[in-house]
Amino acid sequence: MVMNPLILSLIGLVTVGVSANLIKLIRKNKILLLIAIIPCIYIFIYGLYATFGPIDLYKDGTENFIAQNPGKELPVVFVLLKFYQYILILVGAVFGLIYFNYFKNFNQIMEPSD
Repeated sequence: MVMNPLILSLIGLVTVGVSANLIKLIRKNKILLLIAIIPCIYIFIYGLYATFGPIDLYKDGTENFIAQNPGKELPVVFVLLKFYQYILILVGAVFGLIYFNYFKNFNQIMEPSD
């Protein structure tokens, strides 16, 4: 089975969401921070590729839906495909910067405050 980049970006988005919910645990461990940064980088780069690259997620998605379901109306959820690449860029950049700052300041975070 070959992993589609769109499916991998969805998995990366879910992974970032889960890691955001576990941020108190993740920011105390350097290895977990590095692991959490990886999907952020991927979804950011894929979001840029989807925005400036040759693919149009909305057009491809609607054409596939109409081809498989002739005569049916397009579901409202397809509106998200118009903004999906921007969501990827925003989430990847914001959480990537948060995790990178935690990683960069890891020793200061772990030292007890006076």
